[in-house]
Amino acid sequence: MQKRRDKLLFQIAQRYEQLEDWTHALRIYNRCGYPGARLRIIRILEKDAQFTSAMELVRVAEAAPESETEVQNLMRILPRLRRKLGQPKFSAPLRPSVPRFDLKLLKSLDSYLIEEIVRSYVEQESSGTLVHNVENTLINSLFGLLCWDAIFMAIPGAFFHPFHFGPADLYSTDFYQKRAIQFQECLAQLESQQYKNTIRENFKSKMGIQSPFITWGKITNTLLEHALTCIPPIHMAKWFKRILFDIHTNRAGFPDLIQFWPQERRYRMIEVKGPGDRLQDNQIRWLDYCLTHNMPVAVCYVQWEEAEDIIE
Repeated sequence: MQKRRDKLLFQIAQRYEQLEDWTHALRIYNRCGYPGARLRIIRILEKDAQFTSAMELVRVAEAAPESETEVQNLMRILPRLRRKLGQPKFSAPLRPSVPRFDLKLLKSLDSYLIEEIVRSYVEQESSGTLVHNVENTLINSLFGLLCWDAIFMAIPGAFFHPFHFGPADLYSTDFYQKRAIQFQECLAQLESQQYKNTIRENFKSKMGIQSPFITWGKITNTLLEHALTCIPPIHMAKWFKRILFDIHTNRAGFPDLIQFWPQERRYRMIEVKGPGDRLQDNQIRWLDYCLTHNMPVAVCYVQWEEAEDIIE
């Protein structure tokens, strides 16, 4: 009930903000515990030229950020505020450099399926590899299969009718805390080979049962076996813990493709960007996170080559 109230207040405050009624927008945002409300307050204070107050709130947020999304946005706001307050130029922390490769491909009638075009190209050009178009489905499904018992643990208020897609409190701030012991037991399996048995067993026994994390139509036995063969469990542990840190936000943003070298037991994730497309914020956060933890990722930038250019 409180979450719904906060969301409604957030929407009302947004409307006042759109009308540039800063007084009412600030008053309502300050009464709202919905994620992102503090960031909106900072931006309104900046728009209203209350730079000192905005900077004070930025410092509070820096000391205890509510999410990685907030941190990312604070890094964009801080240089502007420092400049407007006449403070020394802010040097943002250097982001890790994301490996990239560029492709110039013949534009086809199916150009809207750019990820599939790149998938096929990479697979043909790299001998001994298999490439799957997975985006957010694979990692979330592995998480859902390993942690099935924790996710669907019967606790008061989590399930109150037989048609639940997932726990009613899935996006609540205390979802993990209420199930901390069970999640820790699930993730502990990654320290041995038990995690493979659990994932395989749940893939068979839970097949077709709705889950907020598993995309049954995309996860095949072949894809599952490639993942279990090529992805180190330590990488899965890092991904799963980050998902649990902020389920609503961190379930999305994974790269489009995953490339496997089964004989070498290794993998690489590839984000595909077509002409004029750019990385979204949640994609940047996942790429940075993976690079920080030495996980193989890359971005493929595609440009179209017209047929007449090839003839010439």
